Amino acid sequence: MLEVTPSDSVAAPVAQFFTAPQFAALRRLSGLLMPPLKGSPGALDCGVPEFLDFLIGVSPADRQQLYRNGLDALNAQARKQFGKPFAEVDDAQAHTILQPMLAVVPWVHDLPKEPLKAFLFAARQDVQTATRNSPEFAAAGAGGGRRGGGGLVWKPIDPVYRG
Repeated sequence: MLEVTPSDSVAAPVAQFFTAPQFAALRRLSGLLMPPLKGSPGALDCGVPEFLDFLIGVSPADRQQLYRNGLDALNAQARKQFGKPFAEVDDAQAHTILQPMLAVVPWVHDLPKEPLKAFLFAARQDVQTATRNSPEFAAAGAGGGRRGGGGLVWKPIDPVYRG
């Protein structure tokens, strides 16, 4: 029997899909979308940008393009408004950029048509899901008993399960 150790427990993951400016913007966006709250770890504490770099890197081409174009657009908007990339804007400046682009989506199949709004909607969902399903979030006992919290990363998939 071979002893197996998960690679991310002994080494930090390396960003490989996104360019350096795109990844920096993704880190900043992740931290803004899911900050640490009430003792729960945030997206950056849970390694969400690194996970999304992997996930989007193996996703279908349209999803990859959505993220690449969205991150490039955030950087372009930040440069246009504040003369620096999105990763370097402060919270107030980030709010100025993001607030007009956030879209209320009443139905998951009725996504925004504007590409940047569609990207922000997708990124928000992905960042929240990745954070709440991370080992760090589970280890912190975050989630207050909701699915994905309470000490387990995943609840069993069982039609009889009542947890």
